[in-house]
Amino acid sequence: MMSKLTGIDSIFADVNWKRLLIQITIFWVTIPFFFYYIFPKVTYWLGVRWRRQKLSGKAANEVVVVVLGDIGRSPRITYQARSFSEHGFFVNMCGYIESPLPIFLSADNIELNEITVIRNTHHLPYAVFAAIKASSQIFELVRVLIKTITDNTKYVVIQNPPCFPLLAVLVLLKLTICPHIRLVIDWHNFNYTILNLRYQNLRHPLVRFLKAYEKFFGAKYADLNLTVTDAMRKFLVQEFGFSSTKVITLHDRPVQKFRPLTGRKEFQEIRSNHPEIFHDSSFDFTKDKILVTATSFTADEDFNVLVEGLVSLDKLLTEKGAKSNVLMIVTGKGPLKDEFLKRIKANSWSHVTIKSVWLSDEEYPKVLRIADLGISLHYSSSGLDLPMKIVDLFGSGVPVLSMGYPVIHELVQDGKNGLCMEDNQNGEEMGGKLNEILFENEKLLNTLKSGALKESDHKWKDEWELKLGHIIMN
Repeated sequence: MMSKLTGIDSIFADVNWKRLLIQITIFWVTIPFFFYYIFPKVTYWLGVRWRRQKLSGKAANEVVVVVLGDIGRSPRITYQARSFSEHGFFVNMCGYIESPLPIFLSADNIELNEITVIRNTHHLPYAVFAAIKASSQIFELVRVLIKTITDNTKYVVIQNPPCFPLLAVLVLLKLTICPHIRLVIDWHNFNYTILNLRYQNLRHPLVRFLKAYEKFFGAKYADLNLTVTDAMRKFLVQEFGFSSTKVITLHDRPVQKFRPLTGRKEFQEIRSNHPEIFHDSSFDFTKDKILVTATSFTADEDFNVLVEGLVSLDKLLTEKGAKSNVLMIVTGKGPLKDEFLKRIKANSWSHVTIKSVWLSDEEYPKVLRIADLGISLHYSSSGLDLPMKIVDLFGSGVPVLSMGYPVIHELVQDGKNGLCMEDNQNGEEMGGKLNEILFENEKLLNTLKSGALKESDHKWKDEWELKLGHIIMN
């Protein structure tokens, strides 16, 4: 009998009473926490998922349009919002609000939802900041999207790029509490090729990761993909393995606000409303010419060739004793703007005046239509996208001198509505082409002008109706 008691005593003697007390306390604290906080939330979201799985989607009349960028500087995605709203959808527009917004976004059936901008205020190394930013954006995007995606949401349309981490967040929601949504990706370009502008190495781990990310999530989870060129559509199908039935080419086209100049009276009115461009310029309508380029001052545009081209043009006009001058209007803003302005100031100019201005959404189309010729510096990091600035110029009836790359010919027909550079880094070639078009070959300028005017008849609304209108109503 004594030996049994001794055994029991030895068992209790081995017990760590402090640890046991902590475990019991955690157990009894966890039970109410689980049943009063975790369990109700889990059952609520499961109920939401179950209810949304039962929805057919046919009666849904809402769309969420998301850009992980500044809404005011993302024209194509705002055009998407406008088109959906014109088809009776209630539109939740989500993105950064950093610049003035188009007037049409104030429509009664469009609601703006701001995504908080995360900035590198502490000047952290790029990789460190990118990781912190992505982590923070996941929580911010979940917060915004849970609020905006409702039982009545039929489509979620996102712009790519950027799609990290937006696309992953939406796929997570689609697999959990939002199984009823149809995910539409509007492909402007590729995230991985833009990142490659920094690394110049397609084998870099981050570049490879982004490529795999876009390929996997886009091919597996997107219900519909829209591309800006036929070449991009072909790439998604052949290289990324997308189903051809889920990829549609929706070409960029200008909206109604981009239209040709009606005459000299309108020119004088626009001129008088923009003293920041004309106040110190003795511009003569009868002999001088206006060039215009719109830019976001980023690494995929070569400002050096523009400066060298203008220097070459100025030299050619000086050498032949020209009486004509050129007013170069550069509109836009971006990270490399100061560098561009320094290059301009480093040169002396005789026949070329350069004005760098920021124009509102309302004034930008007006200034475009007074130009004789537009310049596009866009290279395309992927070689598969087209610059919307050329679309805007054509909508204004203005021909273009563009950087040359294979897919550009889907938009610019060389010798018909514009000219393309043969050597994108040759400033002398650019200067020579500008001189030929504006001052040496009037027949060529008239031909290009006529071609651009024909392009101005092709509008976004018609393209959207033809390619997408019948699909979204199904």
